[in-house]
This record gives sequence, C-alpha cells and structure tokens, in this order.
Amino acid sequence: METIIKSVTITDPGGPHNGTTKDVHVRDGVIIDIQDAVPSSPAASEWKEAGAHLSIGWMDLQADFADPGYEQKEGLANGLRAARAGGFTHVVLNVNQHPVPDTKSNIAYLIARSAGLDAHLLPMGTVSKGRDGMQLSEMRDLAQAGAVAFSDDAPLNSVEMLRRALEYSHGLPHPIITCPLELGLNGHPQMHEGFTSTHMGVVGNPTASETMRIKRDLDILRYTGGKLHFSCISAAESVELIREAKSEGLSVTCATSAHHLFFVDEDLSTFDGTLKTLPPFRATKDRAALCDGLLDGTIDALVSDHRPEDLEHQDVEFMLSSHGMAGIESVFPVALAGLAHANDAHGAIIRALTEGPRRVLGLDTPHIEVGAAANLTWYHPAQSGAIPEVSLAENRPVYDGRSTALAGVGVVLGTVLG
Repeated sequence: METIIKSVTITDPGGPHNGTTKDVHVRDGVIIDIQDAVPSSPAASEWKEAGAHLSIGWMDLQADFADPGYEQKEGLANGLRAARAGGFTHVVLNVNQHPVPDTKSNIAYLIARSAGLDAHLLPMGTVSKGRDGMQLSEMRDLAQAGAVAFSDDAPLNSVEMLRRALEYSHGLPHPIITCPLELGLNGHPQMHEGFTSTHMGVVGNPTASETMRIKRDLDILRYTGGKLHFSCISAAESVELIREAKSEGLSVTCATSAHHLFFVDEDLSTFDGTLKTLPPFRATKDRAALCDGLLDGTIDALVSDHRPEDLEHQDVEFMLSSHGMAGIESVFPVALAGLAHANDAHGAIIRALTEGPRRVLGLDTPHIEVGAAANLTWYHPAQSGAIPEVSLAENRPVYDGRSTALAGVGVVLGTVLG
C-alpha cells in the first residue's frame, strides 16, 4: 500500500512541518518521505485537493457500537467503517457491550475482533464489575489486557466507589471517567429544563444536576488525587468549575460532543426524538460557554458520543425514544458550524481531536515526520460536502432548518491507517 498526498498543508502543532505545504509519501503504513515535491511512483496512488490539510489521525474518545450484544444496531466492523468516514483513525469504545468489558478476556476479545478493521479500537474497561456500581473491577488487570480508561458510562453515584477507583488507579496513566449527572433531581428527564421543556410539557433536566455532581467529584479528587475525566459536559457553569479546578492544579479533564456545540434545547420543540441526549442540549448561553471552553482549552476533547439505534427503538413517540444519537460521521463539520464565528475554530477543533484525547488517556502525541506510523487524517476546513451515511443507525439528526447552517463547512477527504 503506497500513497502520496500532494501539496497538503500540515496541521501538526509541535511537529517539525507544522504550517508548511508538502508532499507526504506513505508506504505500508509508515511515512517514508516529506518534501516540497515527492516524485511520482507507479506503485503509489496520489491524493490531491487544493486547500486540503493533513493532521495526525483523529481520536474519538467516546463511541458505542453495540457489539457484542446488540450487533444489529451497528457492529464493530461497520462502526469502525463509519468512524473512518468521519476522519477517525482511533476510537475509544464505550462500555455498553453485553457482556460488559469487566474482565481481561472481554477486553482481549474486543481487541482481537477489531484487528485489521477500518480504524484502531481502544477499549475502555468498567469501573465496577457488571457496571452495577457495587464492587470495584480489577482495573489493573484490565489495563494490562489493553484497556485505556475506566468508565461505567453512567453517573458514579457512590462516593465510596469513586474514591476507591481514584485511589486504586494511582500510578496508572488511565483516567477514571464519570458522567456528571444527578438524575434523581428530576426523575426520567426528556431534555433540558427551561422555557422550551415547560412549553412542551415534558420533564426537564436542570443544569444543577450536572454542576452539583461536578462540585462533588472535584472535592473527592482533591481528597484522593488521581486522574478524573468528565465524559461530556453541557452547562456554562460546568465549564467555569473545571477551568477553576485546572488552574488549581487538579488532574481533571473533560470533553463535550460536537453536537453540544451546535444544537440547543429549542431544537427539540418539534418533539424530534433523535435530539434526546444525556446530558441534554441546553440553552444558548450554555452552548456559547462550551464553544468558549473549547477555544481556550478548558475542554480537552471533542467526542462523537455515537449511540446507534435500530428502527424498532427509534421509530417511536418522543417520550419513548432512547437517549443518544448517531454522529460519528459528522463531528468535524458540525463542530466547525458550531464555532463558525470564532477566529481559531479550525485549530481548536483539530487540537480537541488529536492532542487533547491522547492527553486525557496519558498517551504521547505523535507527529507527522519521516519514520512515524502513518495514522493520518486528510481534510478540508472550508470545502463543503455531504455528510457520509455509513453507519447503520436510524437515529441520525437532521440538520436542515436548525438554528445554525451546515452549508460551506469542512469535509473529511480520507484517512491513512498505520
């Protein structure tokens, strides 16, 4: 396999070729040459697109492919195919499999099943056995088997469980990941609590349910030490709390989804079940604060939070539809659209798709240089194009007619896998 990417602008902060326009020659998954003009080779395919950029491969820090257990919703093979269409060379798999990844053999199964597919799979292990929040999993064994982080993909309700997890993970680069929501504050919420939810007559989830958990979990982190990551934040106050915690020196990171930079609660006013997420899309001021947090680096990573559903579970009335959407193919253009008026939207998004997720996991950030593995994403930050529809999911959001237009924003041109 041999590819020459012609006249491409390299976006690689800290790398030797950042900001330059070069030809990049890849053979058998390794970068073998970078120069102003690489000679053509009869064995190589040539990629060329005026104005295109090249970065290290994007990493999705949170995606679910419902495999094993509910393969009809997506499956590992098709999920990684959709991830590659969205520009991702690496995907951190959430823990919503059945059986859950709480043993070394289940982690090994996921790694073996994903070998040779369209993107590199990085499995998470559970914080608790069976994801029931009762007994701590053997996290060090899971790490040795290949788990890159620990999560129950749910709020860690037990203070003792979070304390023990943070203490037990001392010495590991792996973060403890929690979803900061106090769901007992309003039972069975459908969306953000505000004027729109009141007008629609549905139960809302207040921002306090997120911020009260962030405050609690930061206090536990101050007591125990360790590495804590908030999986997806949605509220303006959450951004400020984490900004202050970072300035204090706490080892805390956070992510938000690209769609939280784009949608607000008013977009659910038509009872569109594909826009039901946890955490929910909140008010315009919250969306603006998330954008600011991404731009200044308070938010470390952008995630797809891809949660596919089949027709049986999606084609139902609003109150019965599942929380979560399919969005792994649309992260880049949606994020660009959400940050449309920011000066350095492009740079902030690439940082949150490359260096940021790797920093969360304690991984080194590679660079585009001769001899490096060719995990690369080729994209255009200004060229428009149709969002790919590779995922099998039935719960893709509809963007037309929303508050922010997607027209004229970036497109993924291709990826190289090393």
